[in-house]
Amino acid sequence: MNARNVFRASVCVITLGAGLSLAACGWFKSDLKPDPPPADRPRVAMLPFDMGIEITSLSSIQSVNGVLKSEEEPQLVEQAVKQVREDARRLMYERLASKQSFELIPSEETDRALEQLGMTTTETLAPEHLSRLRTRLGADLLVTGIVQDYGKVRWQWLAAGMLADMTWESVALGLATSWNPAVIFGNVGFELLTSTPVWFGGGYLFGVAFRPVRVEASAVDPIDGDTVWHDTEIAIYLWGRLKEVPEEERKKKEVQLGLNLKKAVEDLGESLLDSGLTLPALRIRRLPVQDVVAF
Repeated sequence: MNARNVFRASVCVITLGAGLSLAACGWFKSDLKPDPPPADRPRVAMLPFDMGIEITSLSSIQSVNGVLKSEEEPQLVEQAVKQVREDARRLMYERLASKQSFELIPSEETDRALEQLGMTTTETLAPEHLSRLRTRLGADLLVTGIVQDYGKVRWQWLAAGMLADMTWESVALGLATSWNPAVIFGNVGFELLTSTPVWFGGGYLFGVAFRPVRVEASAVDPIDGDTVWHDTEIAIYLWGRLKEVPEEERKKKEVQLGLNLKKAVEDLGESLLDSGLTLPALRIRRLPVQDVVAF
Protein backbone atom coordinates (compact mmCIF):
# COMPACT_ATOMS: atom_id res chain seq x y z
CA MET A 1 0.00 0.00 0.00
CA ASN A 2 1.51 3.34 -1.04
CA ALA A 3 1.67 6.45 1.10
CA ARG A 4 -1.38 8.06 -0.54
CA ASN A 5 -3.57 5.03 0.17
CA VAL A 6 -2.32 4.85 3.76
CA PHE A 7 -3.19 8.51 4.22
CA ARG A 8 -6.69 8.00 2.77
CA ALA A 9 -7.27 4.99 4.99
CA SER A 10 -6.15 6.94 8.05
CA VAL A 11 -8.52 9.80 7.24
CA CYS A 12 -11.40 7.34 6.84
CA VAL A 13 -10.65 5.69 10.19
CA ILE A 14 -10.39 9.04 11.99
CA THR A 15 -13.61 10.29 10.39
CA LEU A 16 -15.44 7.10 11.26
CA GLY A 17 -14.18 7.23 14.83
CA ALA A 18 -15.24 10.84 15.24
CA GLY A 19 -18.67 10.07 13.81
CA LEU A 20 -19.13 7.12 16.15
CA SER A 21 -18.06 9.24 19.09
CA LEU A 22 -20.60 11.93 18.25
CA ALA A 23 -23.29 9.32 17.75
CA ALA A 24 -22.45 7.76 21.10
CA CYS A 25 -22.71 11.14 22.79
CA GLY A 26 -26.15 11.69 21.30
CA TRP A 27 -27.25 8.13 22.14
CA PHE A 28 -26.28 8.39 25.80
CA LYS A 29 -27.28 12.04 26.20
CA SER A 30 -30.00 11.33 28.75
CA ASP A 31 -27.91 8.86 30.74
CA LEU A 32 -24.93 11.19 31.17
CA LYS A 33 -26.87 14.32 32.18
CA PRO A 34 -26.74 14.68 35.98
CA ASP A 35 -29.99 14.94 37.87
CA PRO A 36 -30.70 18.37 39.41
CA PRO A 37 -30.52 18.66 43.19
CA PRO A 38 -33.86 18.08 44.96
CA ALA A 39 -34.35 21.79 45.64
CA ASP A 40 -34.21 22.53 41.88
CA ARG A 41 -36.72 19.87 40.76
CA PRO A 42 -40.08 21.24 39.56
CA ARG A 43 -43.23 19.71 41.03
CA VAL A 44 -45.05 18.17 38.04
CA ALA A 45 -48.71 17.23 37.63
CA MET A 46 -49.41 14.68 34.88
CA LEU A 47 -52.87 15.50 33.55
CA PRO A 48 -55.04 12.91 31.77
CA PHE A 49 -54.22 12.34 28.10
CA ASP A 50 -56.85 13.13 25.46
CA MET A 51 -57.66 11.32 22.21
CA GLY A 52 -57.28 13.53 19.15
CA ILE A 53 -58.65 11.05 16.63
CA GLU A 54 -62.20 9.72 16.62
CA ILE A 55 -62.42 5.94 16.83
CA THR A 56 -65.75 4.60 15.57
CA SER A 57 -64.91 0.98 14.86
CA LEU A 58 -63.45 -1.42 17.40
CA SER A 59 -61.84 -3.48 14.64
CA SER A 60 -59.66 -0.50 13.70
CA ILE A 61 -57.73 -0.75 16.98
CA GLN A 62 -58.37 -4.31 18.16
CA SER A 63 -58.46 -7.76 16.59
CA VAL A 64 -62.12 -8.77 16.67
CA ASN A 65 -63.47 -12.28 16.20
CA GLY A 66 -66.88 -12.44 14.57
CA VAL A 67 -69.41 -9.67 14.14
CA LEU A 68 -70.18 -7.30 16.99
CA LYS A 69 -73.71 -6.31 17.83
CA SER A 70 -74.43 -2.73 16.82
CA GLU A 71 -75.67 -1.83 20.29
CA GLU A 72 -72.57 -3.13 22.11
CA GLU A 73 -69.80 -1.79 19.84
CA PRO A 74 -70.00 1.89 20.96
CA GLN A 75 -69.52 0.85 24.57
CA LEU A 76 -66.58 -1.40 23.69
CA VAL A 77 -65.00 1.39 21.66
CA GLU A 78 -65.41 3.80 24.59
CA GLN A 79 -63.74 1.33 26.94
CA ALA A 80 -60.87 0.72 24.51
CA VAL A 81 -60.26 4.46 23.99
CA LYS A 82 -60.32 5.04 27.74
CA GLN A 83 -57.68 2.33 28.16
CA VAL A 84 -55.45 3.91 25.49
CA ARG A 85 -55.65 7.29 27.23
CA GLU A 86 -54.86 5.75 30.62
CA ASP A 87 -51.95 3.75 29.19
CA ALA A 88 -50.45 6.84 27.55
CA ARG A 89 -50.61 8.81 30.78
CA ARG A 90 -49.19 5.93 32.84
CA LEU A 91 -46.31 5.35 30.41
CA MET A 92 -45.38 9.04 30.45
CA TYR A 93 -45.50 9.12 34.25
CA GLU A 94 -43.34 6.00 34.52
CA ARG A 95 -40.74 7.36 32.10
CA LEU A 96 -40.44 10.63 34.02
CA ALA A 97 -40.26 8.69 37.30
CA SER A 98 -37.33 6.64 35.97
CA LYS A 99 -35.03 9.60 36.71
CA GLN A 100 -34.74 12.23 39.41
CA SER A 101 -35.41 15.31 37.28
CA PHE A 102 -38.87 16.13 38.62
CA GLU A 103 -40.97 15.76 41.74
CA LEU A 104 -44.03 13.95 40.39
CA ILE A 105 -47.45 14.45 41.92
CA PRO A 106 -49.32 11.12 42.20
CA SER A 107 -51.95 10.76 39.47
CA GLU A 108 -54.62 9.98 42.05
CA GLU A 109 -53.99 13.34 43.75
CA THR A 110 -54.18 15.12 40.40
CA ASP A 111 -57.45 13.35 39.53
CA ARG A 112 -59.00 14.34 42.86
CA ALA A 113 -58.08 17.97 42.25
CA LEU A 114 -59.56 17.88 38.74
CA GLU A 115 -62.77 16.37 40.07
CA GLN A 116 -63.05 18.88 42.91
CA LEU A 117 -62.49 21.74 40.48
CA GLY A 118 -65.12 20.33 38.09
CA MET A 119 -62.68 19.99 35.19
CA THR A 120 -63.80 17.28 32.75
CA THR A 121 -61.22 17.90 30.01
CA THR A 122 -57.63 19.11 29.92
CA GLU A 123 -57.34 19.65 26.17
CA THR A 124 -57.64 23.42 26.58
CA LEU A 125 -56.79 24.97 29.94
CA ALA A 126 -58.06 28.47 30.68
CA PRO A 127 -55.90 30.78 32.84
CA GLU A 128 -58.26 30.36 35.81
CA HIS A 129 -57.91 26.57 35.54
CA LEU A 130 -54.13 26.85 35.56
CA SER A 131 -54.18 29.08 38.62
CA ARG A 132 -56.56 26.83 40.53
CA LEU A 133 -54.59 23.69 39.71
CA ARG A 134 -51.34 25.36 40.74
CA THR A 135 -52.86 26.41 44.07
CA ARG A 136 -54.52 23.06 44.74
CA LEU A 137 -51.57 20.86 43.75
CA GLY A 138 -48.60 23.16 44.31
CA ALA A 139 -47.54 22.33 40.75
CA ASP A 140 -44.72 24.10 38.94
CA LEU A 141 -45.48 22.35 35.64
CA LEU A 142 -48.62 20.81 34.13
CA VAL A 143 -47.98 18.10 31.53
CA THR A 144 -50.71 17.41 28.98
CA GLY A 145 -50.82 14.92 26.12
CA ILE A 146 -52.94 13.96 23.11
CA VAL A 147 -52.91 10.69 21.17
CA GLN A 148 -53.34 12.31 17.78
CA ASP A 149 -53.27 9.18 15.60
CA TYR A 150 -53.83 5.58 16.56
CA GLY A 151 -53.78 2.77 14.00
CA LYS A 152 -53.96 5.12 11.04
CA VAL A 153 -52.62 8.56 10.24
CA ARG A 154 -54.74 11.47 9.06
CA TRP A 155 -54.55 12.27 5.38
CA GLN A 156 -52.60 15.51 5.96
CA TRP A 157 -49.70 13.61 7.52
CA LEU A 158 -50.03 10.83 4.96
CA ALA A 159 -49.87 13.24 2.02
CA ALA A 160 -46.92 15.19 3.42
CA GLY A 161 -44.94 12.07 4.32
CA MET A 162 -45.55 10.25 1.06
CA LEU A 163 -44.87 13.36 -1.03
CA ALA A 164 -41.52 13.92 0.68
CA ASP A 165 -40.63 10.24 0.40
CA MET A 166 -41.52 9.98 -3.29
CA THR A 167 -39.77 13.26 -4.14
CA TRP A 168 -36.42 12.20 -2.67
CA GLU A 169 -36.66 8.71 -4.15
CA SER A 170 -37.61 10.07 -7.57
CA VAL A 171 -34.66 12.47 -7.56
CA ALA A 172 -32.27 9.67 -6.56
CA LEU A 173 -33.66 7.29 -9.18
CA GLY A 174 -33.66 10.04 -11.79
CA LEU A 175 -29.97 10.76 -11.24
CA ALA A 176 -29.15 7.05 -11.26
CA THR A 177 -31.17 6.19 -14.38
CA SER A 178 -30.77 9.36 -16.45
CA TRP A 179 -34.36 10.26 -15.60
CA ASN A 180 -35.89 7.12 -17.05
CA PRO A 181 -39.67 7.83 -16.82
CA ALA A 182 -40.60 4.15 -16.60
CA VAL A 183 -38.45 3.65 -13.50
CA ILE A 184 -39.57 6.88 -11.83
CA PHE A 185 -43.30 6.35 -12.37
CA GLY A 186 -42.92 2.70 -11.43
CA ASN A 187 -41.48 3.76 -8.08
CA VAL A 188 -44.34 6.24 -7.55
CA GLY A 189 -46.87 3.47 -8.20
CA PHE A 190 -45.05 1.13 -5.84
CA GLU A 191 -45.06 3.76 -3.09
CA LEU A 192 -48.78 4.34 -3.49
CA LEU A 193 -49.50 0.62 -3.34
CA THR A 194 -47.32 -0.09 -0.30
CA SER A 195 -47.38 3.08 1.78
CA THR A 196 -51.08 3.89 1.64
CA PRO A 197 -52.24 0.66 3.36
CA VAL A 198 -49.53 1.02 5.99
CA TRP A 199 -50.43 4.60 6.96
CA PHE A 200 -54.18 3.98 6.64
CA GLY A 201 -54.46 1.08 9.03
CA GLY A 202 -51.25 -0.88 9.03
CA GLY A 203 -50.53 -4.55 8.53
CA TYR A 204 -48.38 -7.46 9.54
CA LEU A 205 -45.96 -9.00 7.05
CA PHE A 206 -42.95 -11.30 7.50
CA GLY A 207 -42.82 -10.61 11.24
CA VAL A 208 -42.89 -6.82 10.84
CA ALA A 209 -45.92 -4.84 12.01
CA PHE A 210 -46.98 -1.43 10.70
CA ARG A 211 -49.30 0.28 13.18
CA PRO A 212 -48.75 4.07 13.25
CA VAL A 213 -49.21 5.90 16.54
CA ARG A 214 -48.61 9.64 16.92
CA VAL A 215 -48.57 11.32 20.34
CA GLU A 216 -48.17 15.00 21.18
CA ALA A 217 -47.34 16.39 24.62
CA SER A 218 -46.70 19.76 26.27
CA ALA A 219 -45.52 21.19 29.58
CA VAL A 220 -47.27 24.37 30.67
CA ASP A 221 -46.11 26.88 33.27
CA PRO A 222 -49.25 27.47 35.38
CA ILE A 223 -48.05 30.90 36.51
CA ASP A 224 -48.16 32.58 33.08
CA GLY A 225 -49.78 29.85 30.96
CA ASP A 226 -46.82 29.61 28.58
CA THR A 227 -45.90 26.30 26.98
CA VAL A 228 -42.29 25.72 28.04
CA TRP A 229 -41.87 22.36 26.29
CA HIS A 230 -43.65 20.72 23.38
CA ASP A 231 -42.87 17.68 21.27
CA THR A 232 -44.46 15.09 18.99
CA GLU A 233 -43.37 11.49 18.47
CA ILE A 234 -44.62 8.95 15.95
CA ALA A 235 -43.95 5.21 15.97
CA ILE A 236 -44.78 3.22 12.84
CA TYR A 237 -42.81 0.01 12.55
CA LEU A 238 -42.45 -2.87 14.98
CA TRP A 239 -39.74 -5.46 14.64
CA GLY A 240 -37.60 -6.13 17.67
CA ARG A 241 -40.27 -4.85 20.06
CA LEU A 242 -42.63 -7.63 18.98
CA LYS A 243 -40.28 -10.08 20.67
CA GLU A 244 -41.38 -8.61 24.00
CA VAL A 245 -44.69 -10.47 23.71
CA PRO A 246 -45.53 -14.18 23.15
CA GLU A 247 -45.58 -15.22 19.50
CA GLU A 248 -49.29 -16.02 19.54
CA GLU A 249 -50.02 -12.41 20.61
CA ARG A 250 -47.90 -10.65 17.99
CA LYS A 251 -50.54 -10.44 15.27
CA LYS A 252 -53.13 -8.76 17.46
CA LYS A 253 -53.77 -5.11 16.59
CA GLU A 254 -54.11 -4.03 20.20
CA VAL A 255 -50.73 -5.56 21.05
CA GLN A 256 -48.97 -3.92 18.11
CA LEU A 257 -50.58 -0.55 18.76
CA GLY A 258 -49.81 -0.82 22.46
CA LEU A 259 -46.11 -1.38 21.75
CA ASN A 260 -45.97 1.60 19.40
CA LEU A 261 -47.84 3.73 21.94
CA LYS A 262 -45.21 2.77 24.49
CA LYS A 263 -42.40 3.68 22.10
CA ALA A 264 -43.86 7.08 21.19
CA VAL A 265 -44.70 8.06 24.78
CA GLU A 266 -41.36 6.91 26.18
CA ASP A 267 -39.56 8.99 23.55
CA LEU A 268 -41.64 11.98 24.61
CA GLY A 269 -40.67 11.32 28.21
CA GLU A 270 -36.99 11.30 27.27
CA SER A 271 -37.45 14.56 25.41
CA LEU A 272 -38.98 16.20 28.48
CA LEU A 273 -36.25 14.78 30.72
CA ASP A 274 -33.63 16.28 28.39
CA SER A 275 -35.35 19.69 28.27
CA GLY A 276 -33.41 21.10 31.24
CA LEU A 277 -36.53 22.41 32.96
CA THR A 278 -35.50 23.15 36.53
CA LEU A 279 -36.94 25.59 39.07
CA PRO A 280 -34.11 28.11 38.48
CA ALA A 281 -34.65 27.85 34.71
CA LEU A 282 -38.37 28.47 35.12
CA ARG A 283 -37.78 31.47 37.36
CA ILE A 284 -35.35 33.01 34.86
CA ARG A 285 -37.80 32.40 32.01
CA ARG A 286 -40.53 34.32 33.86
CA LEU A 287 -38.36 37.40 34.34
CA PRO A 288 -38.82 40.40 32.03
CA VAL A 289 -36.28 40.38 29.23
CA GLN A 290 -34.47 43.44 30.58
CA ASP A 291 -33.94 41.70 33.92
CA VAL A 292 -32.25 38.63 32.43
CA VAL A 293 -28.46 38.85 32.67
CA ALA A 294 -26.53 36.88 30.10
CA PHE A 295 -23.29 35.30 31.25
